[in-house]
Amino acid sequence: MPFRNRSLRIMCLSTARRRAPEADRWLGLTLALIAGSLNAGAFLMLSQYASHMTGHLSQVAGALAGRDFRLVALSLAVLALFVSGAALASAMIARGNFPRARGTYCAPLALQGLLLGCLGFADAVPQAWQGWAGLGLLAFAMGLQNATITRISGARIRTTHATGLLTDMGIEIGRGLFGRGADGYDRARLVLFVQLVACFVLGGIAGVHGQQDMGWRFALVPAAVLLALAAATAPRVFTVSIPS
Repeated sequence: MPFRNRSLRIMCLSTARRRAPEADRWLGLTLALIAGSLNAGAFLMLSQYASHMTGHLSQVAGALAGRDFRLVALSLAVLALFVSGAALASAMIARGNFPRARGTYCAPLALQGLLLGCLGFADAVPQAWQGWAGLGLLAFAMGLQNATITRISGARIRTTHATGLLTDMGIEIGRGLFGRGADGYDRARLVLFVQLVACFVLGGIAGVHGQQDMGWRFALVPAAVLLALAAATAPRVFTVSIPS
């Protein structure tokens, strides 16, 4: 008996509910490389770390004490943009997790890639505004990235700053030395944290050389990687012919 609907059947497959720990690990390592490169490259360009929110909070306090309200405004803007990026990523992921939604984690990854693509042409902005525009774009993109990998990994992985990673590394080392068995020592977690820190450092080295050789266009390489990741994690749409 022929099917009532003879048209093509569209199926959207999303990685949102089919993620494996190994996939999370490789995605986290890739994002740590990207975050390290952006932080190091941006510091050479701007003398500011785009994802170091603790530093910006301290800078707000110091600037308030010294009545440097321009620096206060800069740090508050960076903080607000970082939080806004994280909020947008979380909203996109929440929307993508609805039963009929077609997008999941690919949307914030793609958006970050597009933002970094724009950053690659920041030299087209008037010189007086390049620093503000570059730092703002990076802070927003770092917020997007950190929230995305946090949601993907169930808060096991963060990539844009190393303080939490080093703390978790120390916790696992302490468990391994003095609390093995009784305190939940997890060797695989320790290896993951070491790998993430190493990737962040390697990314930083690449970012320094990229910035020195290419200027703002050093951001185009991580932009291309992020867009490729977004394409790889996008819902797969394929057609199935239905026989008569």
